[in-house]
Amino acid sequence: MAEVYVGTKFQTIFIHRQPPADARTVELLTWCRQWAQAGWIAKAVGNLSCRTANGFIITPTGTDPSTLTVGDFVEVLGVRDKEVRVAGLHEPSSECRMHAAIYAARPDVNAIFHGHYTPALQATGVAITTREIPYGTPAMATETVQALGTGNFVVMLGHGFVAVGSEMRAAHTATAEVLARL
Repeated sequence: MAEVYVGTKFQTIFIHRQPPADARTVELLTWCRQWAQAGWIAKAVGNLSCRTANGFIITPTGTDPSTLTVGDFVEVLGVRDKEVRVAGLHEPSSECRMHAAIYAARPDVNAIFHGHYTPALQATGVAITTREIPYGTPAMATETVQALGTGNFVVMLGHGFVAVGSEMRAAHTATAEVLARL
């Protein structure tokens, strides 16, 4: 599916315009830069998040992960229908509804890394969604959660991949292990 990125498909409600005050944004920033350098994410494609007590911190939409700062991250505080409630300076990733669905379904998951690396779409022996679905939609979130099940890596047919873990390093390791087999 060669869908063109058009931004978020929801309304962002800003609860306040302060970046998340969470020390883990430094670690998240490190992973963003490492993944950008590896070519697993790029400008406006791919997003990383970590769970918080109030929701989760995620990369902003449409940005270049290699130039992010800790002040650019957004904390998603709630997702309901076509509204996403946030704290931060920017709109959250267009895939934040998928992150919210995974966190809701998987209390063991504390980090979600979503990449767009074409060779990963050819991975074998991993979970895969059953159909191509437009990005940023509730249908994409539901399909991804179902395909992921209790695993830690899923290929999103015609789109990208998602890796999850109990911590950020575990989400990265899940990806590195699959990509090392290609």
